[in-house]
Amino acid sequence: MTASAYWLISGVVQESTKLESVARDILIGVASQTSYELHQFIYSLNQYKLSNSSISKQQLITRYDILWSRRKTNTLGKVGAAFKQLPKAPEFLNQFHITLIETEEAVLSLKRKDTNTLAQLAKRYRDLVPSLHQITIAAARKATIDSTRLHTELKIVGYWARILLPSILVTGFLVAAILWRERKSLNSLTQHLEERILESTLDLRKTNQILKDEIQEREKLEAKLVQSQKMEMVGQLTGGIAHDFNNLLAIIQGNAELLETLVKEENVRLIKPIIKATARGSDLTQRLLAFSRKQPLRPESLNLLSLVESITDLLDRSLGETISVKINAEENIWTALADAAQVENAVLNLAVNARHAMPNGGQLSIDISNFILEETDAIHLTDAVAGDYVLLCVSDTGTGMSKDTMEHAFEPFFTTKDVGKGSGLGLSMVYGFVKQSGGHIDLYSEEGLGTSIMIYLPRALESHESPLSHLSSSDIPQGNGETILVLEDDKDVLILAGKILTSLNYNVVPTNDTETALQVLKSNQKIDLILSDVVLPGGMSGPEFFKENKDIISTQKIIYMSGYPTEAAATTQKSNSWDPNDILLTKPFQRRELALQLKIALMADTQVTKV
Repeated sequence: MTASAYWLISGVVQESTKLESVARDILIGVASQTSYELHQFIYSLNQYKLSNSSISKQQLITRYDILWSRRKTNTLGKVGAAFKQLPKAPEFLNQFHITLIETEEAVLSLKRKDTNTLAQLAKRYRDLVPSLHQITIAAARKATIDSTRLHTELKIVGYWARILLPSILVTGFLVAAILWRERKSLNSLTQHLEERILESTLDLRKTNQILKDEIQEREKLEAKLVQSQKMEMVGQLTGGIAHDFNNLLAIIQGNAELLETLVKEENVRLIKPIIKATARGSDLTQRLLAFSRKQPLRPESLNLLSLVESITDLLDRSLGETISVKINAEENIWTALADAAQVENAVLNLAVNARHAMPNGGQLSIDISNFILEETDAIHLTDAVAGDYVLLCVSDTGTGMSKDTMEHAFEPFFTTKDVGKGSGLGLSMVYGFVKQSGGHIDLYSEEGLGTSIMIYLPRALESHESPLSHLSSSDIPQGNGETILVLEDDKDVLILAGKILTSLNYNVVPTNDTETALQVLKSNQKIDLILSDVVLPGGMSGPEFFKENKDIISTQKIIYMSGYPTEAAATTQKSNSWDPNDILLTKPFQRRELALQLKIALMADTQVTKV
């Protein structure tokens, strides 16, 4: 019994010695391993800047992650508490933590060519080495002292154990239980540390991937913004050119129409080509204005399905027999707010482009659906606003576009057709019309598979009827001798306007500056209607001039004319003088168009709506 008890007590003592040896080794190992990993990271930084280095960016980041894990190990559990008691250990841990945080962004964004940054990082971490070296020596010294003390105490325990064998037996069982519990706790701590290290590594990788995705998304948005700004600049240039041409075409067309009423019938054939040429020129400038978002629009509530179905015959004739047309629409389609004529032109332009992309035949699909653009999706689209839209998608099964062609598809005068076979204004006109209508346009294409153009038109929340829907399309209405004040600074246009108005049975009071016009308005002469240019000499706009002198104007019926339709809004934006109900005629306008607008304005009790 005595011998058995003796060996049992000896086993307990040996186990205690083993446990304390493990704690001692862990304390020394924590300090030594931290020192080793720190030196490894410094070595990796020095090697990474070399062009022939075998150290990769991922290996460098892994070394950095390991340092993070060492910092956490040195602060957790009993080992962490013992480590913090070492001389200068708390100060080191604090400086170690600050260094890891402050250098994290620099480490993650490092490149081999960043030699200065690499040198600075290596220096910062080298500054930690002396403190860690002293802590490692202190850990070894403390472990040795504790071990010596432990062995001394164990000898005393052994002596008394032999004397107090019965009590020691009971104590031995208790110690064994405590040792088992402590070992289990140590294993649990080790497992917990490994899990935390793995969790931190996974979180870091996930964060890095999110950062990469955000950078790629930002680069895409920046590219779209640059393209949008480029299109805006080209639009301003083309809009200005169209404005100058419109003034020239207005003079040519107006005089040609007057000549047509004066010459003999056999000479009319000589004037017809002039009028047709100015019409083609006007159409070209309208396309330019459409791209630059400067064309006058007549938005109204549209059922896009009914509109597309109404031009099906025209589509069939434009596409030919080898191309079939398929129209799809979901139920309860919203009405869209847009100019009906421009929507028709857009669909026809896209159909013609599709025909050229399908020389051997194919299918043109027109799909109409309701679409809700959320805020989260709108930020990824240039100039797009969240809200309700009606989506008009025109798709073909043609040759498709290359990536380079897609980047330039909406630019004016860009075409893949042979010289003389296309103006390159089709898609640009559609682009400008959609943007001016408050919508959005997008393009998707793959070479060999076809192209899809997605047009998002804003949903109409109320009815918008055309103010000219009740007028006859054949007769040119004549005046009844009413007096019209014309204010136009271009003398040629002023003379032309006077001739046209006289031919329409109106009395004309021509003025080419605001002073003369003001004198007429202050006189007792009755003025039934005012026809004025938008931009006047002296820097004042037409709307500003008449708003300023509204108390002396005997009529509220004013028609404005301009070769640059939205200059009215641009030149009067600051003064808020532009009334959205003002009538605006776009130069060059036909004699019949002017006659119709004059008749509508004179017949109205109040000022009529914009057309």
